[in-house]
Amino acid sequence: MPPPKGTPNPLEGPGDYDVTSVVHSDTYPAIDPTKADFSGKAVLITGASRGLGRAIAISFAKAGASMIAVGARSDLSATVDEVKAAAQRVGKPEPKVLALELDVADPKNVDDAATKVKESFGRLDVVINNAGIFDASKILDTDPEAWWNIWRVNVMGPFNTTRSFLPLLSQSSIRTIVTFSSVGAHLVGPGLSAYQSSKLAVLRLSEFISAEYGDRGIVAYAIHPGNILTDMVAGVMTPELKKVFTETPELSADSLVYLTSERRDWLAGRYINVTWDLPELVEKKDEIVKGDKLKVRLIV
Repeated sequence: MPPPKGTPNPLEGPGDYDVTSVVHSDTYPAIDPTKADFSGKAVLITGASRGLGRAIAISFAKAGASMIAVGARSDLSATVDEVKAAAQRVGKPEPKVLALELDVADPKNVDDAATKVKESFGRLDVVINNAGIFDASKILDTDPEAWWNIWRVNVMGPFNTTRSFLPLLSQSSIRTIVTFSSVGAHLVGPGLSAYQSSKLAVLRLSEFISAEYGDRGIVAYAIHPGNILTDMVAGVMTPELKKVFTETPELSADSLVYLTSERRDWLAGRYINVTWDLPELVEKKDEIVKGDKLKVRLIV
């Protein structure tokens, strides 16, 4: 469990445990995806072959999403099977699931995936930019190509996905793009120069998407998905960092269903940590908008 309010872990960033009076490390009744109604809606999740991406697809199936596109560079058959089974378990209609061989760092590949989604679904309501990679090496110990590849996947990936799929969002009432950032965006951890800087960059990318396409009804924001010990990070994580990886994939997955269950214009360009109690966060809407909070700014 996270430390109590007022005693944040020193490895964490500002505001982690005091934006809301309650914080969570696992899913909770208020964000139960079975309470949502995504019938008729189409969702795209990148990086969905395992771990967090698969959990997100399952949560949208539980919410009754009619069309779910899952993309990854690796095999998606297990994800497809689990998504359909999850809908059946909660009594929701089996969704149409489209498996996409997807390398988000390759613009042509992403364009081709968008064409397939258009042909299969004809529309899109929610884009979840989950695909990402992680490494922990200090600058002198890092191969430059490996360092830059983190940026290609973590920053250019969401850019490519946004650019290719934006036209499909035009028919939706939700029109939401969520990109995975990290609490690391607000930190400077030795060995994490590529990863943490890439997660800071996508915060600004979400602001640009909102600034350029907000007049078309597009809402873009970024989330910290919680500290989840996925396969991606487990092998390179230091013992010190592992201590704060206490959240479950279901917390993030169910939070995304809750957040995107309607178009929340006031979140455009902002950063949301899903460990915050989301109903309490929504109650702070006026305060957040008035103070233009939850954005990265230089204050002098």
